[in-house]
Amino acid sequence: METEKSPGGTTDFESVEMGDSAGNRGRVKVPRRTIYFASGETMEEYSTDEEEEEEDPVKKDVIPVDTAKLTWGPYFWFHMWRMATSTISVCDYMGERLASLFGITTPKYQYAIDEYYRVKLCKKQMTSIHR
Repeated sequence: METEKSPGGTTDFESVEMGDSAGNRGRVKVPRRTIYFASGETMEEYSTDEEEEEEDPVKKDVIPVDTAKLTWGPYFWFHMWRMATSTISVCDYMGERLASLFGITTPKYQYAIDEYYRVKLCKKQMTSIHR
């Protein structure tokens, strides 16, 4: 059994043309991300034209700071703020990991909630049997 070959020498399902007839033929689309599966397969995800227009290379939240040009007060304030936010992020991350390690992520009264729904189901079954 022989597969059909395209003029480029690859099989049809291996070559994907990413241009349209409106003049974007010369532009090469780079995948936004590549997803690797456990089976060894990969999938490339491309962005749509609307997403490309919305993307801005400079984030609105991040302001680049050149610490070499700061005076002493703003220099210390910048580093203290950065240290505090990173410390809080680390504490938050470690707190979540420790909670899941010790199993304290489940609701405190989950047994009561389960019992309520079990009793409710039993009453519903009893009323349907008696009808």
